[in-house]
Order: sequence, then structure tokens, then C-alpha cells
Amino acid sequence: MKEFFNNFKYVNRDMPRSTKVIYGGLAGLLLVFMVGRLIKTPTILIMIGVLMISIILHELAHGAAAYLNGDPTAKVMGRLTLNPIKHIDPLGMLLPIGLILMGSSFVIGWAKSVPVNYRNLKNGEFSVFQVSIAGVVVNFTLAFIGATIIKFFPEIYMTNDIVHMAIGYLIRINLVLGIFNLLPIPPLDGSKILWSLGGEGIKEMVENLDRYGFFIIIALSYMGILWKIIDPIFGFLVNVLNMYIQ
Repeated sequence: MKEFFNNFKYVNRDMPRSTKVIYGGLAGLLLVFMVGRLIKTPTILIMIGVLMISIILHELAHGAAAYLNGDPTAKVMGRLTLNPIKHIDPLGMLLPIGLILMGSSFVIGWAKSVPVNYRNLKNGEFSVFQVSIAGVVVNFTLAFIGATIIKFFPEIYMTNDIVHMAIGYLIRINLVLGIFNLLPIPPLDGSKILWSLGGEGIKEMVENLDRYGFFIIIALSYMGILWKIIDPIFGFLVNVLNMYIQ
């Protein structure tokens, strides 16, 4: 976090003082709004906590899968840990918090990517597949755990409002994160999964898309297409979990 703010100050070192004052005022107003929302709806903190835990476990899974496949990079760099400080990306944390506080129906965030040296992986493309899909598997597993708690401890889920909200959000956000990351758009996990399973033509296409992936995601989100892709899959998986619970 300190490194992020130091870089931010360095990049904006030549910004006019009047501009800094305006930006500072806007940031202050945003902070007041956020604090007001938290005071009015403190349960938002639970949503933020669930989201951060889900994102961190997603990234941790990538590092663990890489380590099991012969790449110690994440372990050497201290990323195979549950310490959130090691995983938090400032923008990836602030964006979803802002979206939650503004009441957005679509919330997404990310942690710092776990470093992986693909040349160390011992089983080539199959190892790439395992590393790439590990985070998604964790997200869907967390959603399944939430559904299992509802199935076997319904009285706690139904009678405790905080538990009800936390478990419901755990299921929803992890289904969304899992589906979102399966999209075959760089740098999402789905693109690496597609790369690991595809032939030379597919690999070349994914590599060529890499520089445009972020802009594609932003464009799809802005046009409302992203949620139209995610929503039917989300609905299907919710129905599957409902069948399991019943």
C-alpha cells in the first residue's frame, strides 16, 4: 500500500496545486460518503470482508497449484500466506469497496497476481491448466461451502441476520468471481485455460489479445454485455445449488 501511494505521488508530482486541491476535495467528499454509508449500514463491512477473503484465496490457490507443479516462485516471494497485506492490490480493493458502498449490483475486484514462472512447471500445458483453473475452483468451492452450511445448519442461516447475509453474499460473490474469471479474455484465468487446451492457432490468438484484454473487459462492462454473459450462467448455478440444498 505504501509503495502504491509513493508511486502515485511520483507520477503526479508535476500536477498544479489547484488541481491537487480539487482532487483532494473530491476524495474527501467520497470518504465522507463512504463513512456515512458504513455508519448507516455497518453490515457492508461483512460484504467487504467476504469479498476480500474470496479474492485472496483465489490468488493463493494459483500460487499453491504452481508450487505443487514445481514452481516455488510464489513461496520464495512470500505469497503462499493468508496474510492479506501480501495480496492486497490497492485499486483492486478500493474499486469493489466503492461499488459496494454505491449499491452497485455488479461488484468485482482483484488481488495482486501471484507470480508464476511457467518455465518451472513440470508438466507443461497440463500444469498451466491446473494453475489457471485453481482460483476458479476455489471460488466455486467457497460457494458450495456456503450452500452446505445452509443445507445442514438451516436454523442458524434463517434465524441469524448477519449469518444469513454473510453466507448469501459468500455464495453470490464467489459464483460471480468464478464465472467472470472463466471468460476467455486476457488476463482472466479463462484465457490461460483456453491457451493450455488449444492448438497453436488458439495460443497465438490468446497471446495477440493479451494487450487488448483489459480494454475489451471495460468495453463489455460499459455496454452491459458482461453481465448479460454472466447472468444466465449465474442463474443456472444458483438453481443447481438450490437443488443441492433441498
